[in-house]
Amino acid sequence: MEAKHPQDCWRLPNGNYLFCFVSGALKVTPAKQVVWEYKAPTDVKVEVHSCQPLPDGNVMIVECGTSRIIEVDRAGKIAKEIKLTAAPEIKLHNQFRGTRKLANGHYLVCFKGEGKIVELDADGQVLREVPVAGDPHEVVRLPNKNLLITCGDGHKVVEVDPAGKTVWELDENDLPGNTLRLMAGCHRLPNGNTIFANYLGHGHLGDRK
Repeated sequence: MEAKHPQDCWRLPNGNYLFCFVSGALKVTPAKQVVWEYKAPTDVKVEVHSCQPLPDGNVMIVECGTSRIIEVDRAGKIAKEIKLTAAPEIKLHNQFRGTRKLANGHYLVCFKGEGKIVELDADGQVLREVPVAGDPHEVVRLPNKNLLITCGDGHKVVEVDPAGKTVWELDENDLPGNTLRLMAGCHRLPNGNTIFANYLGHGHLGDRK
């Protein structure tokens, strides 16, 4: 299904799909019928780079430009808003990437241009910051409370414990014939293996070395 700059995608329990793209988010059936939609503001420049289905039926969305986390209800209306603060020198496109709401109501946000993961409480107060060697694109909290992080143009994937110590990493040249470029999405499988997206843009399209 065509979408301009899609970022995050979920297969929902009912078989539908949720995904976000530069100007909003959609839920669609396998037949591509739109059953839910969120449109980002058009009076200011906005980029949507993350979405997540929530247990209450709402959808969490992260916007660059407006610098906020929002939770959108089934009617497409904003039910909750958390303001984010990026450093003033960070350009709009580089503000935020992967963001997840945890079961305890906290949020994990990739501050892409600032090279860090930030944990916020349910009201948006900063609880901790985890520096990342690169521009983080995704963060996943594992069952053991470690964080699995893709480091974008840092060309690596790392797992850090609650104290911020790296306990596992995959570096740029660790996989012969599959050089890590811009590390984007990731997911830890039940068997302990890790799936990740190795984006080959920025001059590496077709490059498998």
